[in-house]
Amino acid sequence: MHSIAYWDMDRLRIIKVLAALEAAFEIRMAASLDELHAQASDKAVCAILIGLPVGPNEGITRFFARLGTMPGCPVFVLGDAWIEGEGKVAAAARCGLECLIGPAEFGSLRCKLAAAAAEHARMGNQSPLFIGHSQGMRYVENMVRCYANSPLPVLILGETGTGKELVARAIHKLSGRNAKTIVALNCAAIPENLVESELFGAEKGAFTDAQRRSGALARASKGSLFLDEIGSMAISVQPKLLRALESGEFWRLGGDKPEKSDFRLICATGEDLKTAIEKGFFRKDLFYRISDLPIWIPALRERGEDIPELANHFCLKASGGFCEISSPALDKLMNYSWPGNVRELKSVINRACAIAGRGLLRPEHIIFIFPSAAASLSILSQVQRL
Repeated sequence: MHSIAYWDMDRLRIIKVLAALEAAFEIRMAASLDELHAQASDKAVCAILIGLPVGPNEGITRFFARLGTMPGCPVFVLGDAWIEGEGKVAAAARCGLECLIGPAEFGSLRCKLAAAAAEHARMGNQSPLFIGHSQGMRYVENMVRCYANSPLPVLILGETGTGKELVARAIHKLSGRNAKTIVALNCAAIPENLVESELFGAEKGAFTDAQRRSGALARASKGSLFLDEIGSMAISVQPKLLRALESGEFWRLGGDKPEKSDFRLICATGEDLKTAIEKGFFRKDLFYRISDLPIWIPALRERGEDIPELANHFCLKASGGFCEISSPALDKLMNYSWPGNVRELKSVINRACAIAGRGLLRPEHIIFIFPSAAASLSILSQVQRL
């Protein structure tokens, strides 16, 4: 059970908080602000609650500033609209603390704490890395943990929207290179005539208006290089990347001597590389060099049991805790094929929360951009009714 550190002087509010949260959280009551600060240092604490007191601002303002500097532990300030505390609220906001003033905001507290607890759980290496407990995601997580500290290249395969960059960043985070950066480059988004300079860098005058600059390989030294959509890389650049992988050396565009970079390569693609190789769009030797450690991410339609957890996560983030997904709306989500995978699910939930504003998300709030032919006829009438 996740722990919450709590300090308050309002007895009625304490009773309400305990009644709302004790079943889901371990509430650690602090007798003083100093004791609360000490409790907040415990790694088991996922969030801090402070009851906004009546009285001078000076002491509590200084304490807000102290709590605002604590990394990774969200602080929620509870109060009532009638309290003479506008200065305290402003002070808390300036320190990056979230204020929940009044009954409506207080009602969202449990949802916000659930999000804080989930994030706290994912912070540890032995806690779940991804949302979802399907067999497919357990496989992905196991592979991430197995591959994290290997120096070999990783190739992440999956349809668009399945979360390939999320997996790449998890590999880097768990690796021994996580003190350095992960440099991400989308090969499909770079014009062919600029790919080489983006990867390897360029010398001044190498081409029109060129200035001396470092490429992605140099910036990723001692860290990780993530090449997204590797299947779209220009065929002319592929042998140069292969040489860099084989020898650790590369040449800046227009350079007169080789440079070295110690990077760990992680690639991803949604394309069929076998077909690309057969058609001459992708080099076979490069494929075998980047695919030592493959990971296949299943499509969302193949792990439907993860949809409720993902949908609730996106709903919480999109609405700030003011929306919940009704059972009929969840049924509608479960019966959709999700061609855009997790990215599409997030978009649908964002749209539903924007339409609903607050309260329960109903089936009519769930609107798909590419529904079935029959369903598409009713979208306009749904929106008009809303």
